[in-house]
Amino acid sequence: MNIDLLDIATKVLLSTGDKAEVKEINAQQYSVLIRYLDALGDPALVGTQDWVSADDIISIDGDGHIEGET
Repeated sequence: MNIDLLDIATKVLLSTGDKAEVKEINAQQYSVLIRYLDALGDPALVGTQDWVSADDIISIDGDGHIEGET
């Protein structure tokens, strides 16, 4: 995902299928601090935060419509 398209509080879909919210952006490291909103593989992740590569973000999730999904 182009890191320039992301803002704080943007809801995103990760390559793992998990949904998350952007908390912080580190453009120099091309990484994003996210808070898990829904974690399919590990429900214990919900509510936790983690730094991920912007490449792990596959789309912006907005009100039921996923940008980039056909």
